[in-house]
Amino acid sequence: MARPVSIKDQTLIDAARAVFLERGFAATTAEVAERAGVSEGTLFNRFKTKAELFQAAMHPQFEQLEWLSDLEARVGQGELREHLYELGAAGIGFFRQLMPLMMMSYANPGPSGLPEALTRPNPPPLRALKRLAGYFEAEIRLARLRPVDPELLARIFLGSVQQYVFFELVTQAQHALPLPLPTFLRGLVELLWRGAGPDATTTLPSPRSAP
Repeated sequence: MARPVSIKDQTLIDAARAVFLERGFAATTAEVAERAGVSEGTLFNRFKTKAELFQAAMHPQFEQLEWLSDLEARVGQGELREHLYELGAAGIGFFRQLMPLMMMSYANPGPSGLPEALTRPNPPPLRALKRLAGYFEAEIRLARLRPVDPELLARIFLGSVQQYVFFELVTQAQHALPLPLPTFLRGLVELLWRGAGPDATTTLPSPRSAP
């Protein structure tokens, strides 16, 4: 007798992620099982509830930070402005995949009221911020950037990239982008360079005092 085919957990998780992205949390386990080519019983042998399956499907996307994987190798190498452009493009690609999952996870949080990936120590957003700040700090030490606050620079860069994707999502119904992607990235890099580049000569205006 032929041995039954063993279905890997990752196959079920991949199918669940695809279905939840298409249908939201309202998707049924029957739909997930059909996508994976298994019975609902097989799903519930691995995951006790739909909520547990949902968390398993969403979790890996929060944890992975591949777009920052080569930061250390970039330090001191090549044209820094081009590195920033490439990092921004990679970050936007990452957030285009992650943002829908984040929204869905916030709509279906864990017991704490937050997505489970954000309740553990050193959550992914904090790790990303620390890695970017460390990268900018290393470039500052090499005098490839002016001595500005590296965490502030990291927050501006990371927040700008994330906000671009957010506005892509909220303007989809209008079939319009806030800015074409190359225009946005070049503009962001040039603004950062004017404030933090080693050859910056322009004094940026101070914020106006509150009345």
